[in-house]
Amino acid sequence: MDCQASGNPKTGEASARCGVTVGNEITNAKAGVFASTPGLGGPVTKGVYGAINSNGHGLSLQHGHVEHFGGTTTAAAQINLHQNPNSSLNATGFHSHNRSHDQFGGGLNLHSSAGHQATMGVTRVPKFDMTTVQAQGTANLYTSPSGNANLNASGNATHHVSGPFRGKTDYGGGVNFRYNF
Repeated sequence: MDCQASGNPKTGEASARCGVTVGNEITNAKAGVFASTPGLGGPVTKGVYGAINSNGHGLSLQHGHVEHFGGTTTAAAQINLHQNPNSSLNATGFHSHNRSHDQFGGGLNLHSSAGHQATMGVTRVPKFDMTTVQAQGTANLYTSPSGNANLNASGNATHHVSGPFRGKTDYGGGVNFRYNF
């Protein structure tokens, strides 16, 4: 059994997840429950999840419910396209459904053993005729010899191809320092 909880006392954001995993690192199945809130006084999302994974390929299903707002069910898949000791390349896809609309999308993600990551994806919401393209990257700038200290830089861009924000592009970036005691 694996249980995790996190929270931010300043914002009231909190989440908890508890589940079981059967199998090993290469082939496994997971199932559990979760609850989260976006902040003080915010609605609580409660739900269940399940996933199966084998050799970098996976399928997952999750259902979350917010009282008075309804539920959202999401099915997702990942296929490992390339794997070696230095890097992995995966293709992903998802479909999400709630009472007001459907959303689906897919993309590619690349991870290196040096801590670098790059992702690119497309999301589509047919009800709003909205298509969005996203790209994100993270570069590991420094890792201490002990592995306790890490410095990373990240950047992202989102471009709205169609829909109410058509032609709008957003950019972001940051630097993150983490030290494990």
